[in-house]
Amino acid sequence: MDFNTDIFSLDRPAEVKFDLVGSKLPSSNDVYFRAKQSELVEQYSAARIFMYETETDDWNHWFYPLEDKTTTEVSRLIFRSHFYETALFYYNAVVDISWTLCYVAVEFACSNKGARVDISGIKPIEEAAELLRKAEGNVTSPTAEDNPFSYLKLMCPEFEPVINHIVAFWDSFSSSEIRKRYNYCKHKGRPSYEEIEELSSGRVMGFYIENRETGQVTQIASDPQDVRYSFSLEDAISKLKDFDDNILFPYTQKLISLIEAILQPSQMVF
Repeated sequence: MDFNTDIFSLDRPAEVKFDLVGSKLPSSNDVYFRAKQSELVEQYSAARIFMYETETDDWNHWFYPLEDKTTTEVSRLIFRSHFYETALFYYNAVVDISWTLCYVAVEFACSNKGARVDISGIKPIEEAAELLRKAEGNVTSPTAEDNPFSYLKLMCPEFEPVINHIVAFWDSFSSSEIRKRYNYCKHKGRPSYEEIEELSSGRVMGFYIENRETGQVTQIASDPQDVRYSFSLEDAISKLKDFDDNILFPYTQKLISLIEAILQPSQMVF
């Protein structure tokens, strides 16, 4: 599987050169932003690892191939479906982390032990870590009623383009098939895949009812497979790859660029 983009270009600089004289000391926001940037790239990398695994030719370390070709193919498809779902979770984690990435770069105060505390400026390690945990807990989806982005746009208008970018992406992505399938796997159950069912259907018999007036015959649900959420595994993998290359990567790349241009994090944080 070949992707068109390099996710590691999204990461913080591997090395920098700067003059200590006149350089900006790292603020908490700088450190928080770089921490979340690194975490986002790690999760993005994990998503691609499992996407690559959907096309692996080395199946011996996952299961022992049998002489029965149908059984072997079913096993291969089952593992591919697990890899797909894992990648689906990681890609959606990247989306969710992007909100926190923005929030911790912008926010200047949060609640700590019941008091409003300034999180900007320079903090001791333990205090900075504790305040970041508090700030992380304040983040919700961009359009939720209690989301902090609306007030941040008022308090930090220079970050309005960043927040608008996040909200515009979420408006289109939140109702997408990829997000719906992620929510289904997370909260409701496990989908059924057409390719697997075609090879392993266990239906023994079917039940039908006939409308005497019209003569129409209707099959009634009598097998668990009849009511499962089902779609094509091949199509789902293809759509997830397209989402990565053409939607998620451009969104994330622009988000990081916008924040860096406004925040201008200290070169001492890398």
